[in-house]
Amino acid sequence: MKKALVFGLVVLMAVVFAAPAMAHEGRRVGDYEISVGWRAEPAFVGLVNGPEVLITSHDDRTDSPELQAQLEALEVDLQVTVMFGDEEITLALEPASPLYTTYETSGYVHYVADLIPMLPGDYQFQVTGTIGDVEVDELFDSADGTFSSIAPITDFMFPSAASADIATLLARIAELEARIAELEAAGS
Repeated sequence: MKKALVFGLVVLMAVVFAAPAMAHEGRRVGDYEISVGWRAEPAFVGLVNGPEVLITSHDDRTDSPELQAQLEALEVDLQVTVMFGDEEITLALEPASPLYTTYETSGYVHYVADLIPMLPGDYQFQVTGTIGDVEVDELFDSADGTFSSIAPITDFMFPSAASADIATLLARIAELEARIAELEAAGS
């Protein structure tokens, strides 16, 4: 029984920690494969997140130290235009800190930009620039379902914001009623 529980927890953890890498759209661009999505998926309104790009080679040696060194030596100059409805913002993609990488990136180089999505719905990422000598101009759309659309944060808030507001109002009303009672008693 204990072994089954431990095995189940290990499998669950593997799925949870592998999820960010799987919730991206991958495309071949020249000799490279780029995978694009949100850094944290599922993605929610009001939480720090942002686009991320993973770059690898189509080389068969994806986990070799030589390939990793070649990838890390690449001149990468990418930016991402994030679009929502008729609004857009262009952000520079910077090398990700290993502290923020939640999954194995051997065979990849990892780039990110910070963003706090403020409305739920579908977002588009237009990735442009260069990877080495390869020109990049690719559009990725969360509406395609290959990476997360932004969900309302209320989906997992507890207690709900409405409950918190009501509790604050009720406490304020009780405080005012107590002050009124004091003033009435002092006036008698």
